[in-house]
Amino acid sequence: MVNLQISLPEDLAQDVEELGLLKPETITEILRAEVRKLASEYLLSIAPTLAAAGDVPMSAEEVQEEIRAFRRDQNAIRS
Repeated sequence: MVNLQISLPEDLAQDVEELGLLKPETITEILRAEVRKLASEYLLSIAPTLAAAGDVPMSAEEVQEEIRAFRRDQNAIRS
């Protein structure tokens, strides 16, 4: 596990604290969701290039399964 220290503007820190968003598990879920979003956006951004090359773009379900497979592989490596 990695420990991070972040600096936030006072008003934002107060707002997120009141909303319970500074809990480690909440921050973890927020970051995981953002990683999934960015990975999906990247894959969608290269879809035209893949289509031009004759490859069929992956469905959202296929993308999600690839992400799950990657995570399983990473977890196996860490174990």
